[in-house]
Amino acid sequence: MNFSDALEEIGRSANTLQSCLGLFDFTPNIYFYIRDTKARFLWMNEQLQKHLGVKSIAECVGKTDSDFFSPDLVSSCYQEDMAVIASRRPLLNQLWIIPERTGRSKWFLSSKIPLFDTDSKVTVLVGIMQDLAHDFKALHPLGEMHTVIDYIVEHYYEPINSEMLASLVFLSVRQFERRFREMFQVSPREFILKVRIDAAVKLLTESDLSILQIALKCGFYDNSHFTQHFKRKMGDTPVNFRKKFS
Repeated sequence: MNFSDALEEIGRSANTLQSCLGLFDFTPNIYFYIRDTKARFLWMNEQLQKHLGVKSIAECVGKTDSDFFSPDLVSSCYQEDMAVIASRRPLLNQLWIIPERTGRSKWFLSSKIPLFDTDSKVTVLVGIMQDLAHDFKALHPLGEMHTVIDYIVEHYYEPINSEMLASLVFLSVRQFERRFREMFQVSPREFILKVRIDAAVKLLTESDLSILQIALKCGFYDNSHFTQHFKRKMGDTPVNFRKKFS
């Protein structure tokens, strides 16, 4: 796929979008991209190009996340893309932790929206990621939850419940769970599970630990408990996933 083909692909799904793409080069702390249904990049703004370490959009067209990121992150992104395509519905305000080329990690709030052609077929995904490093305290209502998110990320391998998390932000359990779901479109329990699965994916692809050792290090009771949740989230068992991506 070349640059002209990419523009034509975009045009088939959103004729008016192409004329507005340049605006995203002037939007601070926003990473914007368009991908086709095979997860190939068709467009991205300058901020995302810089993050990926490329000098022009032509270097990105036709490439996928696997050209820039580790297998664990690639698999999670791909699964999310396929879920949006299958459901034909937007997926909004997902919290992601993505490594930079320098080795440091950044927090992003990610949303993906499917676009359709005249036959109502999904042809591309439009994605927007907001860098939270600069605007974390200014965001509402996310700002008041940074303590909760930090705690989950730092203690995901330990037992965690809503009562404990609610106390961190001085809310009742009911208020906390409602506000958390409004912000992230998932329950606290589901978010904790996502963090644990993401950690497990990294260990499956980058370590020689046994499946049981990984399960216990990531906060699961045993092999069975781990496998059940991993397969539901990733569409495969931990054993098969390791064979494919390690």
